[in-house]
Amino acid sequence: MSKKIQPSKLGIRLPDFLFICLVLANLALVGYLGFGDYQRGRLVADSQQNGEQILVWFEDLALKLQDGSTISPQSCIPFSEEVPGQKGAKINTWKSCVEALYGSNGPFHQYTNLLIPSAPAYAAKCDKHELDSSGAFIFEKLTANPAGPPSAGPMESGEKLLEGINIRLSLCDTGYYLIKIGEFKL
Repeated sequence: MSKKIQPSKLGIRLPDFLFICLVLANLALVGYLGFGDYQRGRLVADSQQNGEQILVWFEDLALKLQDGSTISPQSCIPFSEEVPGQKGAKINTWKSCVEALYGSNGPFHQYTNLLIPSAPAYAAKCDKHELDSSGAFIFEKLTANPAGPPSAGPMESGEKLLEGINIRLSLCDTGYYLIKIGEFKL
């Protein structure tokens, strides 16, 4: 009693063709999403490099303050009680400083929000309810805490620039998390 086995039909049947199409569609989707993530990651890395240049500028500002060199923009000079001639002078605010830095004649006028070009280059805080804060630079005031690490809060627009104030520069990433770039002291 031998059974005759019939050879299967060679070739691609409809279910095989659909499976191959599904695999190719998944590969195309993964490639597209991966390329988009790579592009956003590259933009975040470029923004971090811009942030490092901002830190260098503020470190140079501190050196110029020590040397007594001329500083531009004038609205970023912190108030110091030890400097003669500043008593009774108008104290600069954070808003006037940051507007001068990112203004048309400021040193950072070419810096933009690389993730959302229509949004401002800096924001008060990184907040997922404020969609334009993604990709923006965040400046935070650091306050000494005797019980542990310093506490950080947003630099308010009316914040007075005083000598010795510690500021942290961060970048708001695509997931609305802070990427810390560095700290500087005025």
